[in-house]
Amino acid sequence: MKKERCAILGVDVGTSSLKAVVYDLQGKVIAMNSQSYTFSTPQPGWAEIDPELWWLAFKKAIGELQKTIPSLQQLQAISFTGQMHTAVLLDENHAIIQPTIMWLDRRAASETAELLQKLNLPSYQLNSTYTLPKLLWLHKHHPEKMEKVKKILWPKDYLRWRITGEICTDSTEVVGTGMYDFELKKWAESRLDLVGLEADVLPEIKSPQEDGGKILPEVAAELGLNPDTKIVIGMGDIAALLGGAPHKVGRVVCSLGSSSMVFSVLPENSFPSLPKDALYTVHLEPYRLYGGVSSTTGAALVWLYEKIYEGEKRGKSFEECIAAALQVSPGCEGVCFIPYLAGERSPYWSDEVKGGFYGLNLSHDIRHLTRAVMEGVAYSLRHLIDLYEASGVKVEELALAAGGIRVPGWVQIIADVCQKNVLIYAGQDTVTKVLYALCASALGHAGFEESLLSTFSEPDLVCYDPKYALTYDETYRLYRKFSAFAANC
Repeated sequence: MKKERCAILGVDVGTSSLKAVVYDLQGKVIAMNSQSYTFSTPQPGWAEIDPELWWLAFKKAIGELQKTIPSLQQLQAISFTGQMHTAVLLDENHAIIQPTIMWLDRRAASETAELLQKLNLPSYQLNSTYTLPKLLWLHKHHPEKMEKVKKILWPKDYLRWRITGEICTDSTEVVGTGMYDFELKKWAESRLDLVGLEADVLPEIKSPQEDGGKILPEVAAELGLNPDTKIVIGMGDIAALLGGAPHKVGRVVCSLGSSSMVFSVLPENSFPSLPKDALYTVHLEPYRLYGGVSSTTGAALVWLYEKIYEGEKRGKSFEECIAAALQVSPGCEGVCFIPYLAGERSPYWSDEVKGGFYGLNLSHDIRHLTRAVMEGVAYSLRHLIDLYEASGVKVEELALAAGGIRVPGWVQIIADVCQKNVLIYAGQDTVTKVLYALCASALGHAGFEESLLSTFSEPDLVCYDPKYALTYDETYRLYRKFSAFAANC
């Protein structure tokens, strides 16, 4: 292998797995490796994890990559992304204070309501997935643990700290903490009084492209990495907003993962708004994006397979489950699924709203339930598209990315339900390609936007089939009816 080929490593600390992707300087993927881990659910609605699992997964991924790439000594830069909101609490000796409460944990619903009332914030700046409500829950239930907290980091920052010893975060991670002042663009330190912490527990905020420190000599030796490899800080998995597809006016980009980020670039001098911040604006240079987040999309399909179908117990693969569901006709013979299994963010911003099936009868079986979940997620996307148009933002086409596009038949269902053609620009490496662009820019190879655009090849096109329009219109009408019922009951 030529020395210049292996250049940049992007690391994604996901909810249930860590992914490490190696790029050359031109943005081509050379190799990748994924390592799974599990989180615990000690009570319904709770989700906790041991951050040591991320470190072990990272080391194993590096070891596996070295089997494909004889030496990673060629690496010029490494950067990090990962699940947001999940706070790692460190004591004065930098030991982890457990529990590490994950983003999808919903135990802090009442604390969220309390904070929203006290701070008078819009829902997109503070909900129960964010860090601050979880800290308030710990303050109420485990004050002895909160008294030991000396530093707070988030998953990608924790992993980078293990490599460099440098404690910091970036300007994208902070927007999901509930502890950031959006107007002043700095930590809202006074909010820490509400959870019994001092301001110095918060790390320094840096730009995603900034230097994140040097690899510790002992870590470089253990992992077989060049100690002179540049460490670039990186950004939260909000990077999916940039890595799914090139943005242009009229295109909605959906990163279809465990949850889904759904955003579109706004034209100049356009300032749309909807009641209750159902959709909101995010500034990610050089883009001004408008959209929202659905809490359980791909996660709903995994839930169906694991909890309802019990595929592994029955010796049936996920692919077999999906293949059987695709035998059911569009519209699912009247079965409708509402995908609010962990509350919902856009458009309701509610921890109390629940998911479920409606329209079941004795003729239905697991195939109908599975297809109903696939269609229900598509209806939730169509709901957001309706909100775009209600706020004056024209939607001409969709672009889908992330793991959900690999589920057989799902992209076609989404196209048909939304009655929009769908472009597929990126696969499961959506967020790490943004890390590649950050590193390429930090190395002086090319600008961020130029580097990112170079990673997109010509898209695949999936056209919607108009013959199913009336069928899906009718089921979507039921979906909206029961969605509103779920939100108001």
